Amino acid sequence: MIKKILVAYDGSEESHSAFMFGLDMAKKFEAGLEILSVIRVLEPPEDVETRDNLERGEEHYEKFFKRLRAEAHEKGIHIKTEVALGHPAEQIIRWAEKNHVNIILMGHQTKNTFGRWLLGSTPDRVVHHAPCTVIIVKNNHYEK
Repeated sequence: MIKKILVAYDGSEESHSAFMFGLDMAKKFEAGLEILSVIRVLEPPEDVETRDNLERGEEHYEKFFKRLRAEAHEKGIHIKTEVALGHPAEQIIRWAEKNHVNIILMGHQTKNTFGRWLLGSTPDRVVHHAPCTVIIVKNNHYEK
């Protein structure tokens, strides 16, 4: 049974497509919908820089969250939003484990082939290590 859906949201068109997919899925399954945005930490982090990055990141994502809440409200869905600090793949996986998420939705990354080969991609890492089903939503799958 699908009770909790997590959307990894970075503000890109791809992540917005995943969010729109998540709205439809949450409505269909009467599931909770949670949105997680991750602020990447610069290495090595210092306490002052970390707090500053988190505060600026929360302000940045709150602009997006306001829009997402309005879109969810139009469909009669309540969403929860959260900002985490760290490596995106690690934080998404940790969040899913901690909150007993049934499905993770992510947008398709459009990084070039060499970049994906050299560094891997966040969706690749999440797919391979997540404790639950992961769905990668292609851009334009859902119209805005």
